Amino acid sequence: MTSSVRNQTYKLEIVLDHDAESPRENNDNFGKMVCWHRRYNLGDRHNYSDKDDFLFSLLEETVGNTEKAEEVYERIKESIDREVYKSYGAYNKAVDDEVLEILEQKFVILPLYLYDHSGITMNTTGFSCPWDSGQVGWIYASLEDVKKEFGDDAPSSIEKALKLLRAETEFYDYYLRGECYGFRLYENGEEVDSCYGFIGSFDEVKEAIKEHLPDDVKYLADEAQYGEEKCTDEIEEDEELEM
Repeated sequence: MTSSVRNQTYKLEIVLDHDAESPRENNDNFGKMVCWHRRYNLGDRHNYSDKDDFLFSLLEETVGNTEKAEEVYERIKESIDREVYKSYGAYNKAVDDEVLEILEQKFVILPLYLYDHSGITMNTTGFSCPWDSGQVGWIYASLEDVKKEFGDDAPSSIEKALKLLRAETEFYDYYLRGECYGFRLYENGEEVDSCYGFIGSFDEVKEAIKEHLPDDVKYLADEAQYGEEKCTDEIEEDEELEM
């Protein structure tokens, strides 16, 4: 049990939801999250064989057709001196960076990084530990999607789109870290309501759960503390003693 709060009549339990559905499934997300990993199924479902296949597909959309995309891709590779880079990985990243710069003509796109150590966590900025982390994909949206969402693709709308992509990544990160919850409400020992699938920080989840509770019980969610059991009668007595 994650948290339990009760009064003389009601008991509210906030528990971990081990069967929560990924927010990347059956959700009306703004961005598309494309990832590759040997052990984990991450992000949205897709048919790209690898990151090169993905980037080339977006390059085709950006420049107009496959032939032009191939010409641009070859020109990029020829313009980058392979001998300057200590490894093929570094050279390959330099090529990707040039491609991504062209993609910004038609897309807003952010990298996705995963840290894998006693659990997994994801962000768009990277992690300090190089041994247990690395890039696993991208989250992106077309400028057409930006126009539909924000009315235009002006710089201010681009910033809003990037903020939304970061927010979607943060929300998905809560899911990856197992911060998924449900609640059970008991009245005189009998379960009268329950709901699952709340994702977010414990404080955010408490606010969401309150929307599902009767008005005279909402305060129990406010009193809930992660990992603790409380009796609000005792809380009230303590407050009276302090007075």
